[in-house]
Amino acid sequence: MVSLRLAVIALAATSCAAFAPSPAFGAAKVSSSSLNANIADTIASLQGPAMVWGADGIAQGKGENDFKGYDDFTKFTAAANANGVMDLLRGPGPFTVFLPSDSAVSSFRGDVSADVLKYHIVEGKIPSGSISGDMKTVQGETITYCRKFRKTFVDDAIIGQADNFGGGSAFPTDVECDNGIIHTVAIMLAPGYVSAGAEAGMGGQDR
Repeated sequence: MVSLRLAVIALAATSCAAFAPSPAFGAAKVSSSSLNANIADTIASLQGPAMVWGADGIAQGKGENDFKGYDDFTKFTAAANANGVMDLLRGPGPFTVFLPSDSAVSSFRGDVSADVLKYHIVEGKIPSGSISGDMKTVQGETITYCRKFRKTFVDDAIIGQADNFGGGSAFPTDVECDNGIIHTVAIMLAPGYVSAGAEAGMGGQDR
């Protein structure tokens, strides 16, 4: 089973945006609907996908599928507050936000600047089932859409990623807010994206 999963990942990397390495994730306990709150307020309180220990837990006496915690969105929240981006997300919108988890932000190799944060935001409310083309961000550059292996990719991020093959459940998508919608993702997006296979760095980002 492991070898089959690795083969699928390798094939995706050569034909479409590939998975970036990240810890094991699962599903949020909260509902995918969060009306009566704007995007900024929803992000600040949204529970991320559940994490299990995986192989790293064995040395600590944990089972691979034992519950470890939640991969929330505090790092994006802090950076967006520091850069004034949360003020935008309190505005009328509507906006679609591709929201990276804490682990995604921690593993990002660049500066989490206002430009990077705004690259995760698209004008208009786009449900996951309606994502069907490249999308211009409020930062000014365009997120690349790809549909392969029955999965929707924006740059290298999977929308509705099941569990990153780690034993958890799905990343929350279609989180409804008064001024838009949120889709959570397992990796950071970044301006200057180059698709995998274009002699770019890991994850397709030219870094």
